[in-house]
Order: sequence, then structure tokens, then C-alpha cells
Amino acid sequence: MRTIMSLALLGSAMTLAACEAQNQEAAEDVLAMENDGQAVPANGGMEAMGATSTGAGALQTAALRTADGQQIGTANVRGELGSVVLTVDVNRMQPGTYGMHVHAVGKCEGPKFESAGPHWNPENKQHGTQNPQGAHAGDLENLTIGQNGSGGATLTLSGIELDSGQNPLLDADGAALVIHAKADDYRTDPSGNSGDRVACAVLGGAKPS
Repeated sequence: MRTIMSLALLGSAMTLAACEAQNQEAAEDVLAMENDGQAVPANGGMEAMGATSTGAGALQTAALRTADGQQIGTANVRGELGSVVLTVDVNRMQPGTYGMHVHAVGKCEGPKFESAGPHWNPENKQHGTQNPQGAHAGDLENLTIGQNGSGGATLTLSGIELDSGQNPLLDADGAALVIHAKADDYRTDPSGNSGDRVACAVLGGAKPS
């Protein structure tokens, strides 16, 4: 009987030792991956501001500035499967309703932000969701700013990718979010009679050649 119990205890000890060895090997594998730069940290390896890694789930945030360089809020884009989510948060702007569009070039040079180019329009349509020949891919809803100087919007741009596919939002020269001086009428080409460009945020920016 004692011999049988001893053999049983010895077998259990050997089983525990084997499990510990397997756990140690797994831990060493994870450490090796981290040392090789293959492990993915909890936040996906991206910073909240100026992330360079894009694609589904990626986030890129940019300062929204007026022509004199004053920051009045932020804009960010996040890649989803088959769409891009754009979030705008403004906290220092005069109350009113303003046109807001995604422009084709990731460059915001004052005073008129003409460097941002025309509206992002890869399918060569006309401006406005109420235009029979529209709309531009970069046409957005108007932005409403309340009496406290704050406002914002979260919009989903469907059928596009952030930095992949045939017409990605963040192509070689990036894109920009531009706020205009007046409300967009959603129909008049090329910009809905929305007036001057009064604020701009770089989305992506030009990629090095």
C-alpha cells in the first residue's frame, strides 16, 4: 500500500513539474516577442495625438486652429470596417451654424487655408447632399455652436477606408477638416455658399516619399 501511495505522489509531482515548465516556456515566448517588437500593447501602440498607425480601429487626433493659430478644438478620425468615424469637438467659437467639410490635402496654412485644396471628391461629383449630382465624399453636416461657444459632432463616412482601398481618406497627401464662416446650403457647387475657411485641422498630412 505504501509503495502504491508513493508512486501516486511521485506521479503528481512529475505532472506539476511539467505544467510549471510549460508555463515558463510560454512566458519566455511572450518576452521574446516583446523584445522583437512583435507584442501589441493594450492601447494598440498608438498615441492619442498624432498617431501614425491607421486602419480599422486606429485613431488620429489633430488640433483645430484658426488662421492666427488659436486652437479652438480638436478633430479626430477613426477607422472602422468599411467606414471612417469623424469626431469634431469645438470649445472656443462664436455661436452660430457653420459649414464643415473634409478637404483633399492635409495642409492648413493661413490665412485662408487654401492649401487644404478643394473638397475631398474622389468620385468627381458635385457639392451637396441635396444636389442631384452630389455629393462630395467630404461633404458633412453643418456644425452648430451654442451660446457657450461649444459644439461638436460625430459623423460616419460610409463606404470608405481610412488608409487603404481604392480611395482612402488618408492618401499620400492626407486630408484636412475645414470649418467655413457660414452655413452650407447642401446644394450649391462647389462649397454650398459656406464662405471663407475660418478653421482647419490636418488629418494625416503628407507622407514622406
